[in-house]
Order: sequence, then structure tokens, then C-alpha cells
Amino acid sequence: MLTALAPLRRSALRLTRSGRRRLALELGASYSATREPGLKNIERSGTVDSDGIPVHWYEYGPENAEITVLFLHGFTIPAESYYRQVEHLRATSPGVRLLLLDIRGHGQTGPVHPDLCTIDGATDDALAVLTARNVTGKLIIVGHSLGGLMAMNLVRRCPDELRACIAGLVVVGTSIEAFADQGLPQLLASPVADQVYNAVESAPDEVTKFREQAAGILAPALAVAIFHRPTDYELVQFHAAMIHETPLETFVGYFDDLQVHDELAAGPHLEGIPGYVIVGDKDHVTPLSQAEKIIEVWPDAWLQIAREAGHMIPLEAPDILNAAIDRLILRVG
Repeated sequence: MLTALAPLRRSALRLTRSGRRRLALELGASYSATREPGLKNIERSGTVDSDGIPVHWYEYGPENAEITVLFLHGFTIPAESYYRQVEHLRATSPGVRLLLLDIRGHGQTGPVHPDLCTIDGATDDALAVLTARNVTGKLIIVGHSLGGLMAMNLVRRCPDELRACIAGLVVVGTSIEAFADQGLPQLLASPVADQVYNAVESAPDEVTKFREQAAGILAPALAVAIFHRPTDYELVQFHAAMIHETPLETFVGYFDDLQVHDELAAGPHLEGIPGYVIVGDKDHVTPLSQAEKIIEVWPDAWLQIAREAGHMIPLEAPDILNAAIDRLILRVG
């Protein structure tokens, strides 16, 4: 199935436009590949009810740690997309608690109705997990893409006692303005989203079949478009598999909300929180202009540009994100 690319499986890929098309076709035929890499040796896990949705969470490190790092993942990729940050921090900061969750519509939490797939709803999932896990010490929040919007939403909407715990924030590949005129959702939201939504609503018995057909096209195309640095083929394949496993209801629901949701009102609530805004200079989903806009409303943050990197910095350029988290842990500790 992957004969043509077999010699490249363990090497870093730098793809031309034609190479991206070829790789997308190969990934489309291999989306069911093994689910490696990912989170390993999870120390604690469970579910918490969030407005009737059983949200899955995962945890490493001491439960009574002084510092907790909360990871909020991106759109169409679950918590395991942070596995490179988890491995790094388990080795370098074993006394820090690491807390991850699969927000509604993703990973082990599973599908929900498209109307429930909103940034506010996903943030409610994170707040429910923080409460259930009794996080009362210093909190560092890391949000990638959709997770970055959630991080700002959480700071804006959380109770005062939790706000007092937030000691640092890292947002990666994140937009602060509505995506109506830029980025990935505009590329696919119409007419694809309308067709998928109609299928989900009018023919639920056919959704499984339709999901396989649509995801088999969307997953490899999105995965290949995201990476720009030389990247191990296994990581590109892993990313495509995560997208493929995302329910179509999730695509539809979050597409709709991302068109109109912005977090410009989070600015005053971010005041006094140190942190980083990280963006790849080749990120065509949430471009540099959005990172600069975040800095405008959050002047306490440092802007860091990842050269020759695209949107999937947690996988594509993990050292940059890992170093930012390390610096915040040192500052907080």
C-alpha cells in the first residue's frame, strides 16, 4: 500500500506541491495505520460529566503538585496530539502535574450533536475537568489552535478563585478573531459543511458510511497541508489518522462556531498573566497576523515565530513549545 513511500517512512519529509498531492493520496489509502505514537503509560484517567457529556481526561505526575499544566488540544485532533510535550515534561519536570482532556466531539469523549460543538461548550469541558481533579495550585494553560481560543475563553469566563490560580499561558497557532474571512474553516465550511450537516440531520443511518467516505478524503488532505518543516512520515500519518477518527458532526459543529466566535473581549482578563504566543511563519490556518492581534490585546505575552513551521507546532516543532512551557514552569516555580 505504501510501497512508493516506504524508503521515506523513517526520514523527514520536505514536500513540494506535487509531493503533497502524492502523499495525500497515499495517506488516504492508509488512514487506518497503527495509532503510534500517542500518549503512553497514562498514570490516571477517567471521565467527568460536562452538561451530560462524559469528558475523558488523562493525568501524569503527583496529584498534590504545586504546578499543574493543562493542555487544550486543537480542532480534529485529540489530547494525544501533545504526546511530545508530555514525554518531555515527564523527563524534565516530574514534580509537575500534567492534565489533558478530549473535548466534546474528539478522542475518547466521542461524538456529540453539532449544536453542542462550540468553543464555550468545549471550555465548559475543561472547567469541569479542572473542578473534578481539584486543581487549586498554580495553573499553566497550553492551548493549540482551537485550544488557544478555549484558553482565552477560559480565562475570560472562569470563576475568580480559578482565575487567581492561572500563573501562565501559552497559545500556539491560535486565532483571536472570527474565522469568517480567513483560515481553514472558510476553505471547507461551505458547501461541504452544509452537505455534511444535512446528511447528519436527515439520514442518520447513513452517517457511518458517509463518514468513512468523507473522512478518507478530508483527513489526508488536511494533514499534508499542515506540515511545512521536514517531518517524520510517521508523524504525518499519525496526524492524518487523528483527523480521520474525528466524527463528521464535530467538523460541522465547530466549523459553524469558528465562523463567528472571537475572543477579543479576553484582553482585559489576560492582563498580568505572563506567557507566549507561538506561530509558524508558514501557518496558513492561523497566520502571523492573528498572533500579532493577540499580542495587541495581551501585551504581557511574548511573541515567538517558529521559522519554516506550519500549524502543527506541537508535532512539527516540539522543541519551541517545550521550551516555552519550561520557561513558564521555572518562572512560576
